[in-house]
Amino acid sequence: MFLLEGAYFISFCSLYAYTVTILLDYGYTEVQCGYITMLQYLVMMIAGPIYGRLIDRSISPKWLFIILVAGGMIVTPLLPYCFGRGFLWTMLSFSLISALDYCASSVFDTWTNQMTLRDSTIDYGNIRSAGSIFYAATALISGYLIAPLGIDFLFWLHLGALGLSILLALPLADPNQLPLLHSETEPETGAVPQKESLWASFRKLLGCRPYAVFLICGTLYYFATRSVNGFMQVIINYIGGDASTYGLSVFLYCVGEFLLMRLASRLLQKGLPLPVLFIVSLAALGTRILLLGVLRSMTGVMVTQILMSIGFAGFLRFNIDYVASLFPRQYAGRAILISVAVTQGIGSIVGNLAGGYLLANVGVPVYCFICGGAMLLALVIFIMGKPFAADQRV
Repeated sequence: MFLLEGAYFISFCSLYAYTVTILLDYGYTEVQCGYITMLQYLVMMIAGPIYGRLIDRSISPKWLFIILVAGGMIVTPLLPYCFGRGFLWTMLSFSLISALDYCASSVFDTWTNQMTLRDSTIDYGNIRSAGSIFYAATALISGYLIAPLGIDFLFWLHLGALGLSILLALPLADPNQLPLLHSETEPETGAVPQKESLWASFRKLLGCRPYAVFLICGTLYYFATRSVNGFMQVIINYIGGDASTYGLSVFLYCVGEFLLMRLASRLLQKGLPLPVLFIVSLAALGTRILLLGVLRSMTGVMVTQILMSIGFAGFLRFNIDYVASLFPRQYAGRAILISVAVTQGIGSIVGNLAGGYLLANVGVPVYCFICGGAMLLALVIFIMGKPFAADQRV
């Protein structure tokens, strides 16, 4: 599963980390980039709850992951043609692939979470850390290969890594075929009614106050981080860097993220409360984004990647386990997928759409101050939501 996570994130990085770089190379404006990436998250908002419901009711996350990745392999060769045909074709093709292998990330997270209940050797943080280190290596190497090989090589790297992911996924265990580590069953109140509607599921989930507070804070988190990261190439260009500099910046924070995520797993095993990770994450990332508004040297930007590593590692290690801990096991799949759809969906849609306009109209510094302020607002809301209450589970 460690190697599968790594292979998948090679594909993820090659297309989704360089989306704005690719679009700019094809001649699209920052505002058009905002629309295209906004549509990506809109698709994820719709698909995420559906995939979560499927996992909880019928299909194994293993096989859903394989289906989504296989679909991405079919669409990927069409992307260069569509990107070259104009804005409408680009919107359509990118939204389609977003519903497929982009959404496979949260499906794999659900698969990993289910395996932690069935195999004591599996730790979510250790598995997810593979994504960070492979993402880092891909970003660094790709940044230097774009100039000699051309931007389209990223599409073929994406395609090949998706194929490798399927080969690695096929022999792995299906969690639906394995017994739970603990033989005791969930209380009867935790059972999911067989004919429960999707809307009834939403009401059940949103009735949990800590979950609702997290959705608000997570939305603000993604408003700031997804938009800033998506337009990081623009910010780096403003400061004086290029595509290779961007690749190096991603490499640095991902290596730190890999190390800190594994450290976070050890701290949790020693009793560190999960909410501490989110609080540290919000504080670190808020500070880092505010610094981007005043820095004028690439050396300074590279130093702030330490704060980014702390922020992303803390959030990634916190997110899935915290959401799953709030509900009975039968609701875990949809709780995770809906939280991803709402926080990434709404936050990233608003962030990417507003980001293109803000960068074009108010400039990089003011844009960074707005995003940094949103992150610190999330910190205040989360703390006011009393995340350390003794009994958070419904």
